[in-house]
Amino acid sequence: MKIRRILKGLSIFLVVIVFLFAILVLVAIRSEHGKILLPVKHTSRFESDNISFFPTRLQAQGNQIINAVGTPVLLKGLMPPDPAKLHSKNRFNHDFFIKISETGANVIRIPVHPENWVRDRDYLWRYLDPIVAWAGELGMYVIIDWHYIGNVATGAGPQMPDLDVRPKELTLEFWQRTANYFQDTPNVIFEIFNEPQNITARDWHSNAMEIVQVIRDQGADQLVIVGGIDYGKDLSWVMENPIADDNIAYAAHIYPAHPSYLWSHLFGEVAEIYPVLITEWGFMDENRNTTQLYLAGDRATYGEPLLEYLDAHHIGWVACWYDNDWRPPIFTQDWRDYTRYGEFVINKLKTSRK
Repeated sequence: MKIRRILKGLSIFLVVIVFLFAILVLVAIRSEHGKILLPVKHTSRFESDNISFFPTRLQAQGNQIINAVGTPVLLKGLMPPDPAKLHSKNRFNHDFFIKISETGANVIRIPVHPENWVRDRDYLWRYLDPIVAWAGELGMYVIIDWHYIGNVATGAGPQMPDLDVRPKELTLEFWQRTANYFQDTPNVIFEIFNEPQNITARDWHSNAMEIVQVIRDQGADQLVIVGGIDYGKDLSWVMENPIADDNIAYAAHIYPAHPSYLWSHLFGEVAEIYPVLITEWGFMDENRNTTQLYLAGDRATYGEPLLEYLDAHHIGWVACWYDNDWRPPIFTQDWRDYTRYGEFVINKLKTSRK
């Protein structure tokens, strides 16, 4: 009888375990790269016991960005891949971001791909929450980049993801939730839309104003970055029609295909009046890719002239990609061994830290 009771108890225990496992499987989702993602705890606001040690909130003042005590801050940093990719490569951890901070970067730009956001209902808590905490503790700012490429209003653009929800609706929902969550977090910066494309300056301005207003409606008063049109490169429209908000910086994406004689028109003139950041730049030298000719360049003809121009105009920058797959890559393999471009970027960051 005793043995029967023990066996019966074990059977019940096993049934409960199997039942609980089945529930976990049902509520879990599978990532783009095949990994099972279990649910994570949701909180209504970002919290950290160390938030008093985070870098202070940034403010646009004239054509500069200043911190809480009025000191100008020149942002220079790196852009890793989407956190979902880092997770798939077992690189989503504190040590990975320590390595970034050791380069001398004072900012990281985190690309949030809309398809990953839609696929993972816990994306905000799984990825953005810990990144902001780790970066803050390491003395870095975080640019949250909503990584769409195309027309936010119509969905036009060859690189727009095929999703059931329209891009404008999804963009407003993303920023409502994200800005509300990080509304009191000083080291967070919001970049509202990666690369507006297939859209006129007038239409982009109208949509950008609406997105910025959604962020402000959440009580989030942090620095907001608004990009240029034509894959982010062209900010010339700002000269006649700036965004009506008192804490805006503008972003351009400048690659080797954009000749230096255009830099003044594309972003340099704007930088004389408003804060400007180059939130994407980079080149491919020894590992040039014939299918992405806009990246074909080198240190002498593109890298040095660009960074000299940016320094002369007090323009900050973020180099992409802190990766070995996404192009242009800073590494040759598995986040080891720098490309010539990678060596150039890391040396510049180390120099800027001194």
